[in-house]
Amino acid sequence: MGSKQLRQWLYYLLIIPYFKPAVFGVMEETAWLETAFDLWRLAAAAVICVLYLRQMIRFRRRPSSVLILLAVYLGFVAVGTLVREDNLWALINYVMTIVTFCMLLEVRLREDPAMAVDMLVMPMTVLILANFVLECIFPRGLTTGGTYGYSYNLLGIDNMLSPMLVPYMFLVTLRSSMLHGRVNWFAYLMIFVAAESLLLVWAATGMMGMLVALIFLLFFYERKGQFLFNFLTASLAGAGLFFSIVMFRLQNLFEFFITGVLHKGLSFTGRTDIWDRAVFLFERSPFLGYGIAQSGKVYRLAKHKYYHAHNVFLEILVEGGLGALIAYLFMLERAGRQLMIHRKHPYACLISAGLMAVMVMTAMEPYLDQNGLLIYALIFLGHYVGSLIRGEYVPPLGAK
Repeated sequence: MGSKQLRQWLYYLLIIPYFKPAVFGVMEETAWLETAFDLWRLAAAAVICVLYLRQMIRFRRRPSSVLILLAVYLGFVAVGTLVREDNLWALINYVMTIVTFCMLLEVRLREDPAMAVDMLVMPMTVLILANFVLECIFPRGLTTGGTYGYSYNLLGIDNMLSPMLVPYMFLVTLRSSMLHGRVNWFAYLMIFVAAESLLLVWAATGMMGMLVALIFLLFFYERKGQFLFNFLTASLAGAGLFFSIVMFRLQNLFEFFITGVLHKGLSFTGRTDIWDRAVFLFERSPFLGYGIAQSGKVYRLAKHKYYHAHNVFLEILVEGGLGALIAYLFMLERAGRQLMIHRKHPYACLISAGLMAVMVMTAMEPYLDQNGLLIYALIFLGHYVGSLIRGEYVPPLGAK
């Protein structure tokens, strides 16, 4: 095994604890595994900080604008949490996990873009295959748990599979294109496994994201019409769903699809009431958020039952206030700028389509926490799309 392979295995060891199977925190028999993964992630975070500082000093590379804006966004959330809550450990764990994961990805992207994508894909491939096999063996889940007795598969409850499986479909395609020059049989196999995993749990949010993924990957990627999937159209899809469904409630126009295909009511399982409550909370405190939902005390959105605002923009406004949303949108804009510069390249179209699928899903679920790490990965890959195209690190165009 050469030095390059050994180095890649080091990065596998650093990223694996960030993909801790959710079921470990529910089953008593695996509680020790959850503790082991938490300690492993803590050690990995320390190593990542050293690697990042070393790269900054040795190569005089500043943190990227997307990483800085991520830190600003999380800073607003942290302020809201510290002012209104007393669960300091939940805050540290939340911020440390997201920031150090993105730092690790940025370090690897600046060293070897193709291996950075491989670092994301290969550990998730093992977990997704294991989750799929267990879904087939235990169709009702491995166990039930949580406040409301949800059914848990290896990677979590039904809707929590979506932010992992849908971005993965794009990432495994990107890896295959970068390493093999084409979408090989293994990538198609894993796309099928990810899609079938979502079909088995029939999560409506995941179905929407999967539909976007399959349409693009099967009919548009590396074909003439792929230019239709760019950051502008992805943004329009996200904004369109937010204003038409969440704010103006025009879902009656899509009644056949919502009730007949997704098997959901027009209130989206009570989400309309949750959105109203989230808007009310934001209007009460527009500049100071209420802190992270993981604290378990803030999100009494409806009869002490609902945990999240069930929309990414409302979730950010309630968690961190207006400043947090502005920072988050600027982070997307920095990645989107690079994607638009390279919008004719298949990699840019692929990542933009991935973000479009994410924006469709986050109209109904926020996916801002550890479950959404692959979504943050898509944003960083968008910012570094020029490096992905070149196969080596090049500063993003316009970046200092």
